[in-house]
Amino acid sequence: MSAMPEVATELRLITFTVGPETFVLDIMAVRQIIPYTGSTSLPTAPAFVEGIVILRSEVIPIIDLRTRLYPDLSERAGEPLILITHSSAGIIGLKVDAVRRIVNVGSDSLLPPPPIARGIRGDLLIAVVPHDDDVYLLIDVENVLSGDEKRELAAAELRP
Repeated sequence: MSAMPEVATELRLITFTVGPETFVLDIMAVRQIIPYTGSTSLPTAPAFVEGIVILRSEVIPIIDLRTRLYPDLSERAGEPLILITHSSAGIIGLKVDAVRRIVNVGSDSLLPPPPIARGIRGDLLIAVVPHDDDVYLLIDVENVLSGDEKRELAAAELRP
């Protein structure tokens, strides 16, 4: 009996910039996009949490992707945005430089990241996505935080 060939599916990805690169994330992982108007820092928060925001009576920790991916870059030129996402660590906000657009790509067009990309926080980068004349980097929201960081976040009990 022969295996059934995999059928390519269409993926809807949201494009956003962090520093010099354009990344993509599965649109289904994004609950909401909000303007960044500042965050409240907490002395009890883990070092990787910039602060918290309150959204509809929910405390959401903010993770600055620019600081995580490009710690040596200078300040942002524009107004950052927050992608409110679901993860196994709970609801987290990813602070990004800008949100661009939604693109549709076939799952069969995803390319494996090159070995050199393994230095980008382990499994954070899961694919390279060519689309028209652009190349996007697909990240996995589950791997924005390491396992230890997820446990630390869960134990932090972030409250304003």
